[in-house]
Amino acid sequence: MIPMAPIVQEPQSEVINLEGVGVSDVHLGLTPEGGQPILTGLGPLKSHNRLLIKQKLQTCEILTGCEQENRFNVTGAEGDILYWAKENSGCCDRFLCGNIRSFDMSITDQTTNEVMRFFRPLTCQGCCCSALYPHCTQALTVSVNGETVGTVRERATWWNPVYHVFDSVGNQVLKIRGPACHFSLCDDVNFQVLDTDGAEMALISKKWMGCFKEALTDADNFVIDFNEGLPLETKVLIFASTFLIDMMYFEMNN
Repeated sequence: MIPMAPIVQEPQSEVINLEGVGVSDVHLGLTPEGGQPILTGLGPLKSHNRLLIKQKLQTCEILTGCEQENRFNVTGAEGDILYWAKENSGCCDRFLCGNIRSFDMSITDQTTNEVMRFFRPLTCQGCCCSALYPHCTQALTVSVNGETVGTVRERATWWNPVYHVFDSVGNQVLKIRGPACHFSLCDDVNFQVLDTDGAEMALISKKWMGCFKEALTDADNFVIDFNEGLPLETKVLIFASTFLIDMMYFEMNN
């Protein structure tokens, strides 16, 4: 077995400067109907410690079996819409590459302005040889207002799924650890989000949706519970990680 050394820095040749990125930019906007002022930009993410990510069921995909671009509603604990997430990918990529396809995920607020964007390139999935890290592992680049703020990268392991989360300059800030079996009958599947000292910072849960939906669709619901007082940058990276986890482990054509 190949020894698995700890990774504390993202292997990269280019250092990305976070200066100038308005990740703490929180402002008020008006709803499209001209109603009461609402939080836009990263405001909802800053003010909520629980997010529900609900994938939309698409009739065409259910009837034909042809994979469509994924769409999600992101709500607060009370069910209020905070963001919309939309996948942008090619038809051939979805048909030929399945859940290892490349994609952009655009996150827009209630004023339809793009707040975040996540990019995942096409990379071979399933090789667990640490000698090839990071070339055969999945990665997701996280951008806010057009500036890269971090990267989520799969860590090759022999058993449990593990992700390392890096900030804009390549320093590891979080570790996400999932269960050895990502399918649990009649129960949720939990991914722990830990800091570099091993303390839990958040919990990502893939919710059990019932036998009918689980068997006939690949639409998934997730809940993210953040610890109190987390920095906004950390919340952004944890939020983005959920979409990579969904694509790798739960986006299967049934």
